[in-house]
Amino acid sequence: MGKAAMEVGNKKIDTLIGKDSNLVGTIESTGTIRVDGKFEGEITTKGDLVIGESGQVQGKIKAQNIVIAGQVRGEVEAGGKLELVPTGNLQGEAKMTLLIIEEGAVFQGNCQQLSKDQKEKGRFLQIDTPKEQPPVK
Repeated sequence: MGKAAMEVGNKKIDTLIGKDSNLVGTIESTGTIRVDGKFEGEITTKGDLVIGESGQVQGKIKAQNIVIAGQVRGEVEAGGKLELVPTGNLQGEAKMTLLIIEEGAVFQGNCQQLSKDQKEKGRFLQIDTPKEQPPVK
């Protein structure tokens, strides 16, 4: 397997569940995980999680950023971004800070946006009232 096949964007994949694999259980990691096969159970990582087009996950998943190109049923929690690309299908509950659903993707279920900590929240909410500009003549 070439180096390019083991990278997602500029991130190295630490754990890969291949297309022909069928796994049941619990995975805990601090690195990036990619699922191209079938997985049933719980995945928790401090890194990112990618569900490939052929990937099918049933259960609970929790990661920093999650990209879904395959099928996911269950509970999904992304500390950062949850992205459903056009081939992605998510059925269940989703919690995330930022949600991106591309045209063609399917999402059925409940969605909850996690708030950032108060310090960051305050920074984003500081919006000055625009000053009135004199009309341009």
